[in-house]
Amino acid sequence: MNLFGNLLREILYNPCRHIKSLPFVSVGRDTIILPSARFTFRLGAKNFQGKITIGDNSMIGGEFIFESNNGEVSVGDGTFINSGTRIICRENIKIGSNVTIAWNCILYDHNSHSLSWTERKVDLRQQIADFNAGKNFIHGKNWATVKSRPIVIGDKAWLGFGVTVLNGVHIGEGAIIGASSVVRADAPAWTIAYGNPATPQKAINK
Repeated sequence: MNLFGNLLREILYNPCRHIKSLPFVSVGRDTIILPSARFTFRLGAKNFQGKITIGDNSMIGGEFIFESNNGEVSVGDGTFINSGTRIICRENIKIGSNVTIAWNCILYDHNSHSLSWTERKVDLRQQIADFNAGKNFIHGKNWATVKSRPIVIGDKAWLGFGVTVLNGVHIGEGAIIGASSVVRADAPAWTIAYGNPATPQKAINK
């Protein structure tokens, strides 16, 4: 596909119209899908076996990205996800109710590649073969070598701009994560945490 075709599709893209055509997407009452929202299926939506559920009275401006034909993302009621945020799912990402996620955050529930160089080398060779065959370059990726663990964002949590949440993390209810932090371990409920890695700094009131 040429560059002009890609640009035209981006200009004409309507996220509300797109998700209405997808049987595995459920959007609740009075939820707003902003023009900045994106629903991306790297291997195409036709064979996707996962699920996206968005509750009532939420506002969604980020991008949901699925790099395989699996993955489940759920968003509760009254939650705001700002533009530029990417939710990259292989297994499961659960975002609670009344959550605020600022712009340019990343939620990433897998490691993308194996820790073994030998297996990463196989990955690269497969990418090249897929690309040369005119397919998406991760079409034949072996996900069995990739570590995936669910992410849970508790109700009433707030993620500042540019926060990265890695696989297996549970952010507790009402927790606040400071801007540009990298969350590698669980964040307790009703605390402020920040840094790389993010660490709890002080408790806050409900």
